[in-house]
Amino acid sequence: MGRRSCSSRLASTAVPLASVARLEEFKSSSIEHSGERRVVQYRGDILPLISLARMFNEREIADQELMQVVVCSADGRSAGLVVERIVDIVNEPITAKHGSARPGVLATAVVQQFVTDLLDVDAVLRTVDEPAPSRAA
Repeated sequence: MGRRSCSSRLASTAVPLASVARLEEFKSSSIEHSGERRVVQYRGDILPLISLARMFNEREIADQELMQVVVCSADGRSAGLVVERIVDIVNEPITAKHGSARPGVLATAVVQQFVTDLLDVDAVLRTVDEPAPSRAA
């Protein structure tokens, strides 16, 4: 199963290639809000943005001029996963070494010699239906 690898401060995270629609960069000035949720106008629609750092309680990177986003779709939902950086595209079989009790993570595996969390895209995209976390004032 192919995976797309994205980096966070504490760990690498892999996203199943089958769930990835596109890799995008958005200017921070194009980010808007719908209630407390960050969104961007994208291809004639409104794309919710999910920060993986915030979701996994990691320190978010400071605002940057360009945000790297992995646009994902699953079960009729789409969202942009905001990542620190996109490291590589890997198309190889991956065998999970350990399961995970962490919400949003299916398992952990070794990908290109690095311990990597395998993202549960369905679970992450379901958070779009939940109330957004409050923004810092």
